[in-house]
Amino acid sequence: MASFPQPASLDRDELLKSVSRSFYLSMRFLPPTMRDSIAVGYLAARLSDTVADAPGLKQTRRLYWLGELEKVASGARGSLGEMGEELSPCLEHAGERALVEAAGQLPEWLAALPSALRASVHQVLATILQGQRWDLEAFHPGLWAACEGGDDLLRYTYQVAGCVGEFWTEVGYTSMGSRFAPLEEQSAMRQHGRCLGQALQLINVLRDLGADLELGRCYLPAEELRAAGWDGTSRPTAELLKPAFTHWLGVCRDFLEVSRDYTQKLTDPRVIFCTRLPQILAEETAALLADAGIERVLHEKIKVSRGTVAGAAARAIFF
Repeated sequence: MASFPQPASLDRDELLKSVSRSFYLSMRFLPPTMRDSIAVGYLAARLSDTVADAPGLKQTRRLYWLGELEKVASGARGSLGEMGEELSPCLEHAGERALVEAAGQLPEWLAALPSALRASVHQVLATILQGQRWDLEAFHPGLWAACEGGDDLLRYTYQVAGCVGEFWTEVGYTSMGSRFAPLEEQSAMRQHGRCLGQALQLINVLRDLGADLELGRCYLPAEELRAAGWDGTSRPTAELLKPAFTHWLGVCRDFLEVSRDYTQKLTDPRVIFCTRLPQILAEETAALLADAGIERVLHEKIKVSRGTVAGAAARAIFF
């Protein structure tokens, strides 16, 4: 498979490493037939995340650059070559600066992929951008909750992460066939991969609940908070958040349980490792969130230790 052009300032691996050390550590073990497509997909998604989260950038400019990425997702070029000039001064992270400065090369990275894999990257990027555009437009002053009901939260977690599980599955089957997983399991694998992606995003929603509230936002469904007594205007308290927090932590763990079937059906040891590692870390984080309870979650950053990460890597190898 042809490799895509490298950013001027960093080669592909260095760029990946600079924006996600944890993902890079597992991604580099992927079979070569999957690696380029997953790398391009990750860098495209990371670029859209950087646009959505760039400090000091006006809302109109965030939406403009997401629109330029949407053009790329549809097969056009967009004007991404100009992104670095505007966004780089906003960013403190050196890797993110390098990424936005290399943004103009995204169409070339995509063009170097086989057509079927390029179509998968286009699709997953388009879906992620739908979720990010919704995220930017959903919160307004005085409106704490973006998700009215559970379906809204499920849709959001699908758009920004569940679709990535589907993408991973599509790339695996397209590039490896039965060496990825049994061919007759494609439909189930796609569904279970989606569940794994949604579980990983729910972990982020629950773990970042306190930080999000400090910013005046909450992803837990408004209808569930109102059922607990929330008035819909003030910042929800721990007592009011607890039922929804407990419910969605349970949903997350259910998704993780379903996704175990996904890793059990994978056949390539390298793919198993790269898939199982984030799954194990999500399971460990879910356990920590359950033990911590809503009060600690609102005031502490709950995360696994380095020792747990090392242990998870060993478990992923010998799964």
